[in-house]
Order: sequence, then C-alpha cells, then structure tokens
Amino acid sequence: MESLLFPLLLVLLAGFMFFSMRKQKKRAAEMQDMQNSIQTGTRIQLTSGLFGTVIDSSSSDYIDVEIATGVVTRWNRLAIMKVVHTEDAAATYPGYVPPSAPLTADGDEFTTIEGSVDYDDDLGGGDSDATLRKDQGGSTPDAEK
Repeated sequence: MESLLFPLLLVLLAGFMFFSMRKQKKRAAEMQDMQNSIQTGTRIQLTSGLFGTVIDSSSSDYIDVEIATGVVTRWNRLAIMKVVHTEDAAATYPGYVPPSAPLTADGDEFTTIEGSVDYDDDLGGGDSDATLRKDQGGSTPDAEK
C-alpha cells in the first residue's frame, strides 16, 4: 500500500501542473487576441492604470493613445490591460461624478446626507459664523467676549 502512495502523489502533482499550465496558456492567448484586435477609437486601460482612447492602431508593435485632449502618447501593444466597454467608459474621464454621489448641486447650496451648507455666507466678506479652534490659531468663544 505504501509503495503505491508515492507514485499516486506524483501523478496527482503532474496532473495539477498540466492543468494549471493549460489554463495559463489559454489566458495568455486571450490577452494576445484582445491586444491584437484593438481598433482606432477604442477606450482602453493600460497596465500602468492610465485610461485613454486609441488614435492609431496601424502598427503591430505599438499604438498611439490619446490620454487627454490633444495629448497623444505611444505605447507598446503589450501595455494594454483591458478594453473599457462603452457603458463603463464615462467613468474613466476626468471630472466624472457618478449619479449616486452623496453631494448634489442645488444652486449655491450643496446638500449632504447630514444636512445642507450654504457657501454664500462666507463670500460676502462680512461677519462669518466660522470660528477656529484654539489649535487652529483661533481663540475660544469665552475669550472673545
């Protein structure tokens, strides 16, 4: 019985290694196909985390990516991590505010979950209700009286 245990463990280990290498090769082939199928106008994410739009994909070695309006950079095709789908592309642009954000603009007043703050009070240059704590360079309310 002990003589069969060691060869059985070796067979299991070899099977595990075979299947894990097979899965890794399949994943690498899918990544290669995705990188080669990139076309002009596709929104992508690079391995550095940078989002951009493909401007020129005519070369087999590199692509030109627009990362901001008028800013085009050249990247190796292997730097493409994933294609950003059309419905998710809006979230990759600077200044994007998701629709479920806790702050909503209502004129000059921003409403938060806790309450609202009117920012016009401090813009007039007159008396402000804002007071600094002692550790911020202000004085205590008792010292002002």
